[in-house]
Amino acid sequence: MLYKLRIFLETDKDNIYRDIEIKDDATLEDLHNTIVNSFDFDGTEPASFYLTDDELNQGFEIPLFNMDDSNPRSNLMSNTLLKDVISKEMPNLLYVYDFLSMWRFLINLMETGEETPGIEYPQVVFAQGIRPEDAPEIDFSNQPNEEDDLFGDELDNPFGDYFGYDDSEWN
Repeated sequence: MLYKLRIFLETDKDNIYRDIEIKDDATLEDLHNTIVNSFDFDGTEPASFYLTDDELNQGFEIPLFNMDDSNPRSNLMSNTLLKDVISKEMPNLLYVYDFLSMWRFLINLMETGEETPGIEYPQVVFAQGIRPEDAPEIDFSNQPNEEDDLFGDELDNPFGDYFGYDDSEWN
């Protein structure tokens, strides 16, 4: 199956977005590479996708690479299929590129369809606006606090057990 996604750059100025067609069995790393190329980034910065709820609150993280080799993570972009994290029932993801500059994007599933024979996917099918030189300022005042985090409960983690730190390991 083919997904048509709209990738919005979070900004308070012009609408800046890309429409991408990508196979539903592509990995999030494939989507990451497509986003990086379509917005003219160099691709050298870390990035993560985040599950989100209906109100677009940032939830469970799916990173590009593991920052701590002593804690294996099964939920890396390279191990996560697009169809496992986005669907008609859960049509949105958040994507953050370059954690120092904080380029933040909303990904929305616009529609699904069938692949066209002879077309290579993923492909950018429409581009609106030019990425600004500097990342837009983001207002984090609307972010949920820990008590309101809808994804903090392990039952909401689609990847099963998380192999990260637990509270007893912190000094």
